[in-house]
Parts: sequence; C-alpha cells; structure tokens
Amino acid sequence: MGIVAVAGDTCTTTSVALASAWPVSDDVILVEADPAGGDLAAWLDLPVTPSLSTVVTRVLDGAWPDVERLTRLADSGLRLIPAPVRAAEAGQAVGESARSLVPTLASLRSPVTIADTGRIAASPVSHPFVASASVTVVVHRQSPQSSRAAAVRLQRLAEQLDAFAATPTSLVVAIVGAGPFSLGEIESFLSDVAGTTPVVGLPVDELTAAVFGGRTGVSERRLSRLPLVRASRDLALVAERSLAESAGGLWRAAR
Repeated sequence: MGIVAVAGDTCTTTSVALASAWPVSDDVILVEADPAGGDLAAWLDLPVTPSLSTVVTRVLDGAWPDVERLTRLADSGLRLIPAPVRAAEAGQAVGESARSLVPTLASLRSPVTIADTGRIAASPVSHPFVASASVTVVVHRQSPQSSRAAAVRLQRLAEQLDAFAATPTSLVVAIVGAGPFSLGEIESFLSDVAGTTPVVGLPVDELTAAVFGGRTGVSERRLSRLPLVRASRDLALVAERSLAESAGGLWRAAR
C-alpha cells in the first residue's frame, strides 16, 4: 500500500509507536531514514549493521526479497531497517535510497513502510521518503511554557504544512501534549492551510517513550494500558484509513 512518512518533533518515538500499533502487525516495516543519524539500533540493543546504508549499497536493483533479508527483528517483534549512527553516513544513505529502495517500498502492497524521516526540511519534497509517501504524519509537540510560545510554534507548523502542498502526500497531524491549546483550537487554527486534514492528539507519556527507547522492566500488559500506546492505536487507524484512501485513488487512476 506504500509509505507512511513520519516527520517533525519526537518522530522516532512516534514512528515506533505507530509501527507497533499498526492494525496488522505482520504487515509493517519501520525504516529509520533520518539524515541526522539513527537511534533505533541503540534503542533496541541491535548491532549497528546491517543498516539503511547496507541496504542501499548492496541491493542496487531494489528487489524486495533482497531488501527483506537485510531487515532486522527487534525483541518486541518489530521489523525494521535502522539508519547509520553517524550523520554523514545516514544522510548519504537517505539520499541514495531515492535510486531504487524508495520506489520499491512505495510500490509494495505489503508490507506498509513506516519511515522516520526526522525533522521537517524547508522543502519536504527534498526527502525521498516524504516525496514518495502516500501519507505523511506531521508530529508537533506543544510548547507548555506559555501560550505565546505555543502560538509561535503553531504558526511555524502552519508554514510547514503549507510547504507540503508541493508533495502528493496526504497529511495527518499528530499533536503531542494537551495544552496550552485544545485539539479543537488547533484544528481551527490550521484549517486555512490544512483544510480537513485529520488532527490526532498524543499524550506526553515519558514511561512509554522510555520503553520504546530501550527501558526494560515494564510488562506487556502494563505497556498496553499506557496513554501513548492507547493513543497510538487511534493514530494508526487514521493513518491506515488515509493510506487506504490514497491507494484506492491510485488504483482507480491506473485503470
């Protein structure tokens, strides 16, 4: 069905949460495509290779079975391709992924690719995963210090969403934090640039974020009840619906 890019604030944690909550767990792969460098191998206590750099240098024709052999399986069951740790190597790997890896992943009906693309670039289309994404989840964390500071950051978010007009992607906005502005207030503020773009709320949940970052000692039963895990299920349903609508439109156009 294609690629779901995740960009903006706390996007690595959100990407892990989204992939973990995807409605069909065996039908998703997480690709860390942050040009600033990767964290997932360290978070999940995995060797640093094979990484995204390994995939783009060894699989020149982008054949999915060859890519699949280089994916990693975390103890949680999450299938992934981590980015190299060093920024220079990660940036090069992300750039080279445009050649064959991104087109291959974008064309797959299964698995769906959740791509952690890092902070939003001034020109989102410059990131190959965003440029080819069927859906992009833009993550924005509210500034709790003051309503003025939060309002300034929301204005910047609106400008960023406007920049996505140059891409064919469908947008979903994920707002981290319940204040100082409500979800309804943010939806109203963004409506001029985002239209009917879905806006989903995510809680500030340090314990779940720590578990996704490698903390142990939290049972699966307890984790399933934590706020971010529950909210991520809602985000996954919205993203999957947007992806299905996008894929349906492409299928009808192809006919």
